[in-house]
Amino acid sequence: GAALASRPPLRESPAQEYARHASAGSLVGAAVTLLVKHDGAEAAEAALAGSPKAARYGPAAFHAVLGTALARSGVLVRDPERLPMLEMAGTVVLHPSALRTARGDADPWAEPVLDAARRAGLRVIVMDDPALEDVTPLADQVVDARRPLDDVVYGLRAEEDAGAVITVARAASADDQDVLAGLGGSDVAVALTDQGGAVVWGADVLALHGLCDVWRLLSAVPVARTVGHRAQTLARSGAAL
Repeated sequence: GAALASRPPLRESPAQEYARHASAGSLVGAAVTLLVKHDGAEAAEAALAGSPKAARYGPAAFHAVLGTALARSGVLVRDPERLPMLEMAGTVVLHPSALRTARGDADPWAEPVLDAARRAGLRVIVMDDPALEDVTPLADQVVDARRPLDDVVYGLRAEEDAGAVITVARAASADDQDVLAGLGGSDVAVALTDQGGAVVWGADVLALHGLCDVWRLLSAVPVARTVGHRAQTLARSGAAL
């Protein structure tokens, strides 16, 4: 298998950020109640009232279910802590290695994957490749094939409006430094292991069956966003009652 170098830090989702701030606020309120009224029971109620359970546990439950569902279909989630990044995903980088078959032509799943990405509201970035001329017009941006993958990924992550960056690639071997560096720099690294691709154990998701697994993952992005938004709304409503 292949390893990845240092990974970017985890991003905090809006629901996680709200949960953290709300928890801090409820603890301050409880402390004030205890100091002013010297009533431990009332202070405990104040802490519980402001506890953002929905924001904290709603997305967590969804990600657990998603991880299980993906595993049943043969998609191996190596780092469940990266799944919350799907809620914040703004860009997907599709490397040619992931979009080609063993014969070198476009994979039949390439178009459905790009369609799923567009439906999820993701900006789609592909590398220029003559074998993919029927697929590249569907992308938002086509990058010069001579540009290193990690340079593309780090450039996107530096953009304020890029959101979390998902990179999808198939490493030819454990020495495929271009692909490994690009995956390592991503917020979510998806490595395809079919067609003799190297098993990148440091990736967050291993797509054992190829692009169809990537389609499943990208199709979950809109649901992840909806769950995060609704959980945050429920938490706000509960705290206001």
